[in-house]
Amino acid sequence: MIIVNFMPAHKQAPVALWLLKKDVAAAAEKIKSAGAEAVLVPAGDPVATELASALGDAARVVECNPELGFVYANGSAAARTLVGEKPIPSHAEGEGDERCLSGSELLCADGKRWVWLEGAEAPVQMDATATVGALVEAAGAEDAKAVYVGYPAGALYKADDAAAEVVLGSDYVRVYTAKNCMANALNEICALYRHETCGRCVFGHEGSHQIATIVADICRKKGKPTDLALLRDLCPVMATESLCEQGRVMARTVLAFLDLFEAEISQHFTKKVCAAGECTAFLTVHILASKCQACNACVDSCEEDAILGRPRFIHVIDQKACTQCGACLDSCEYGAIVTAGAVKPKCPPKPIPFKRK
Repeated sequence: MIIVNFMPAHKQAPVALWLLKKDVAAAAEKIKSAGAEAVLVPAGDPVATELASALGDAARVVECNPELGFVYANGSAAARTLVGEKPIPSHAEGEGDERCLSGSELLCADGKRWVWLEGAEAPVQMDATATVGALVEAAGAEDAKAVYVGYPAGALYKADDAAAEVVLGSDYVRVYTAKNCMANALNEICALYRHETCGRCVFGHEGSHQIATIVADICRKKGKPTDLALLRDLCPVMATESLCEQGRVMARTVLAFLDLFEAEISQHFTKKVCAAGECTAFLTVHILASKCQACNACVDSCEEDAILGRPRFIHVIDQKACTQCGACLDSCEYGAIVTAGAVKPKCPPKPIPFKRK
């Protein structure tokens, strides 16, 4: 059984659906040529009616829950939707009689692949095997740090390895720059996988929960030195014992991040710092003495009494008492209150007299 999947695996990269809407008639002919028995499209999208009309009796159009993404790439899960059941996989893609064909792959020219680069307004067509340098150039990224190819590839490459060949086995590609924290990047990816787990096997369901929790704790300033060792113990088992590819790909992705960026990730618990300043738990709030007008507005806004000062004195934030709630940021009309990551501004240790300039 062949099922063509036009469900967006990543909500920010609806490549297959975008291609389908460009030319429904041409897509219908490709679907017929592939011998597909069914086509999956997002429920409620007008393209479903148009595609059903173009296909006639050649293939059935099935409208599916758009809140799910990765699961529809699994043939056994996609087959469940044909009988009105939830898309729960029973084995990995390629291990059964059901085959799920990506709509974007079907509508590509030979040797090409449509990919949606993070932040772009539309996908671009590239060689199916590209280089890291070509992807960085296509993204127009400056100070690139890494290239991530999304599900079901789950591959990560360092940007300085520009000549490395990348098999574009996904519709979604993101280029991370020096402004991005790789621990936060992994946290966002793990949250996506966690949302997609079906609960059918222990390693896929509980393993994804444990990984997502550990990585989230690292980004919330609750990480421990033993966390990375635990991830390295858990992921190889998940990569072989998970029932479907979701758990396997998640495990491979986590290991790739640890192999390439372990030092940056470990800084979150060894030095208690997020060098890129993306993890909000590591941000601190400061009052710039050069801009503070000693108006007392921020003192009144702080429910934790973390701001030291009084009228006509430059205010200072007690970092131990501050909860980074951000209330003081909104209260200051002079732009004197700022957040900082690894690099902190120089501020007086205690309130000092304000001298009007």
